[in-house]
This record gives sequence, C-alpha cells and structure tokens, in this order.
Amino acid sequence: MGLDELGLIGAAIAVGLGAAVLPVFVNAEVYVVAIGATVNSRPFLALLILIHVIATTIGKAFVFQLARKGTNKIRMVEPRPPRNAFSDRLRRVGRWLARTRLFKVVRRINDWLLTLLDRRYSGGLTAFMSSLLGIPPLAIVTILAGASKQPQWLFLTCVFTGRLIQFLAIAFLLHQVSWF
Repeated sequence: MGLDELGLIGAAIAVGLGAAVLPVFVNAEVYVVAIGATVNSRPFLALLILIHVIATTIGKAFVFQLARKGTNKIRMVEPRPPRNAFSDRLRRVGRWLARTRLFKVVRRINDWLLTLLDRRYSGGLTAFMSSLLGIPPLAIVTILAGASKQPQWLFLTCVFTGRLIQFLAIAFLLHQVSWF
C-alpha cells in the first residue's frame, strides 16, 4: 500500500469525522461522489466507503454523547430578521414551498419520525431513515436522539447500516461499484 492509498484512507477518516461533527461545512455524500470519480479500483473504493462510514459513525457517537451530557444547556434561538432583499426573498420562497403538497407530506413524515425518538426502541427507525434518506436531517436526529431515551448502541447500529446502504447505493449508481 503506497502513500497515495494511505492519503485516501486518511481523507476518508477526516471527511467522515468532519461530516459527522460539522455537517453544514462537510458533506459526506459529496465526498462519496468525488472519491468515486477519482479512484479506479472498485474494491478499494468499497473499502474507502466502509472506512468513511465507520468514521462518520464514530463522529455521530461523539455528537450523541455531547447531546446526552448537555441536554440541560440547549436553548431556543429566535430567527433574525433578513439583512437584505435577497435573503428576504429567499425566506418568502421557502415559506411558499412549505405550503406545497409535497412539502406538507414530507413534513408529516418528518414529524412522525421525530416523535418516534421519544420511544426507547422505535427511535431506531428514525435514525435508520434519517441516515438512509436524510429525512429528517441526521444532524438534528443525532442531537435529539442523544437527548432522548434511545440506547446508543441502537442509534449507532442504525446510523452505520443506513449510511453504508446509502453510500454503497451512490457508488453503485454513479460508479458501477458492485460486490460481484
């Protein structure tokens, strides 16, 4: 194994941890698409995806524990008024989209899945769907799951499984990676 491969493995770990802790700045799905376009070996790409999923799950465990320990320190923040006409227009478009039928259905599913987090074992379904589809966002689900009664082992198992399926599906669809 050369330095190039070790560098790609290190990048998979760094991006996985970064995407788990700072999902606004580092996107795990974009990394899978980009690494699939640069790596020629399909087995090595599958290995990188597995390492990336493990790193993401470790990062989510860290965020889960932070939420579990700091639930009494969470406070609500009021939204600020828009600074300019563009951001005001963007908010109006967002409010208009929120009234469409598709977004109402997505919102209903999202709310139902978030209510499952209050249940000890049913919340695993929310973690799995969030890590697989991104609805509700995994960053929010991680914090809420840490603040709820959900067991950490169940949450991390569901996140690992959902992320692995999602990333392998991306690699399969975009880069024809298969196990056969």
